[in-house]
Amino acid sequence: MRNTKARRDILGILEEYDYPLNAEQIYEKLNEDYDKSTIYRNLKNYEENGDIRSIVFSDKIKYFFKGKGHFHFIYCTKCKKFERFDLCYSEQMSKYIKERLDFEVLTHTLYFEGICKECQKITKDGQYGHFN
Repeated sequence: MRNTKARRDILGILEEYDYPLNAEQIYEKLNEDYDKSTIYRNLKNYEENGDIRSIVFSDKIKYFFKGKGHFHFIYCTKCKKFERFDLCYSEQMSKYIKERLDFEVLTHTLYFEGICKECQKITKDGQYGHFN
């Protein structure tokens, strides 16, 4: 894979943010300097080469992120905001998986879906309050 300006810029965006971004968000953050097919093609190549990873949430949109190791995210199903958090029980889970399921864990990505504080303030009819 040649190291083109588009590839450097796409990777630069993913390195800048510590939470996943979808192709449309990357396109917007690059000020629409590249066409969407360039963005998608490069994301696919980076993922196939192991340079980036992806995750799909309940909205069925593929989100991409850079990094090695393990990641933990919470995702707001209303506004699509992400938060990354570092609380991890991987040692206990890895031990259980190794002993009970006979797998060796190489990496993991854990995510939760919920409704963020800001979205909890707005109900379905636009009023302020809590979601039920």
